[in-house]
Amino acid sequence: MRRLAAAFAEARGCRPTLLDYGCGKGQFIAEMRKLDLFAEIDGYDPGFAAFQAPPNGRHDFVTCLDVLDAAEPRFLPVVVEDVARLTGDTAIFDCLTKPAAKSGFAPHPAFYWTQIVENAMSVLRIDMHFLGLDGFERAVILAAPQALSPSGPPAP
Repeated sequence: MRRLAAAFAEARGCRPTLLDYGCGKGQFIAEMRKLDLFAEIDGYDPGFAAFQAPPNGRHDFVTCLDVLDAAEPRFLPVVVEDVARLTGDTAIFDCLTKPAAKSGFAPHPAFYWTQIVENAMSVLRIDMHFLGLDGFERAVILAAPQALSPSGPPAP
């Protein structure tokens, strides 16, 4: 997040805004505020009263962490379309590809998540984390709204 925010600020001459889509109780938001990287940080999660209000307008960066893998498959296109609508520059999706056995989540390869995101956004980059770790692996997908030129964010 530091590199993305710094590259954005350098290119645009201002600090970016951040929306954490599906923020839960707001733990990630609290951590991001401590870093003071963003001009504005908002959260949205209809399951928590403090974050039920739909966001106003686009945010430069939208994080969607551990949301797609927890959503019912029939809602995935709607979630990604909503994230695309709210993204001004880059969305960051964090999806389990090899969840812990006891988690109850189904394993899906990175291309499964990529195809879902590609239906509404331009995929810029896919990074795999914890490759080979027994019982745990995830894909981080960076994507831009399809209306924007996919020049791509800086390498993290």
